[in-house]
Parts: sequence; structure tokens; C-alpha cells
Amino acid sequence: MRKTIVALGAVAVLTAGCEYEQEPVAVQSADPGKPSGKSSGAAKGKTFPIKLIAKRARASKSVLSDGGALSCVKVTVTNQTKKRLEVNPLYFSITDTGNTKHDSTSALAEYEGQIATTTLAPREKATGLVCAEGAFRPKIVTMTNPLFSEVARARVAS
Repeated sequence: MRKTIVALGAVAVLTAGCEYEQEPVAVQSADPGKPSGKSSGAAKGKTFPIKLIAKRARASKSVLSDGGALSCVKVTVTNQTKKRLEVNPLYFSITDTGNTKHDSTSALAEYEGQIATTTLAPREKATGLVCAEGAFRPKIVTMTNPLFSEVARARVAS
């Protein structure tokens, strides 16, 4: 009986701060000066702790490229929090117009100008390319944190 009570207490302590359903991150507008409307699923007039701007781009292939098709987005990440923000090309994914998610890790080192691995101080920004293998039209770019929880999403401008 005592072991059961101790085990239940341990489970309660370990799960006390866990959230089972995470709120989805609002999608930021493709036009940085204009908030998105309700029909796009974005937050209207909302300020974001991590500002993410994305625009379709072409990449120059590196010497390590295997010659396959790449779909790329130029991203600008601005830290609008009071804490330091880690940025890494591994933290990005691209969703295409067919709602298929493409991981950016498959195309690492195949192109020049990828976003740098860095830590941004408050109000600092970083700009670079995020690419995924395949020929598709990017619709949304998603950024995660080191624990792979979504922290920012942005519509891709043409």
C-alpha cells in the first residue's frame, strides 16, 4: 500500500507542469506591415515574441550539392523577447501549398547562405536561407526551439 502511494505521488510531481495539448502558434502575415485576416488563421494585430518574415528565394548550390531540386525561403528572425534566442537551421521546416511538411535537415550544406547557427540577444535579428529537398511552392515556415516546440510560424511571401 505504501509503495502505491509513493508511486502515485511521484507521478503527480512529475506531471504537474506538463501540458497535454499545446496551443498552436499563430501564423504571422507574409506582409510584415499588414496583419493577416481571420480567414488565413493568423492573429490579427497581434505582436509576436519572435518575429519571423519569410519570402521565396533561390539558393546557390554548394560544392556538396547532389544536384537535386531545392525549394528555399529567405527568413529573417527577430528576437522581440527579453531573453536570448537560439537560432539553428535544424529548427526550421517548410510546409508547401499541399500542406505537406518538409524538413530542412535533408538539404543542409547543399546550398550557400543558409541561416547561421547563432544566439540572438533581445532586439537582434538574423537573416538567411532555409531550404528543403524537392520542387514545391513554400506556403508556411515554422521555427522551433531547442526542445523542438513551435515558437514561430510565418506565411511565405512570393
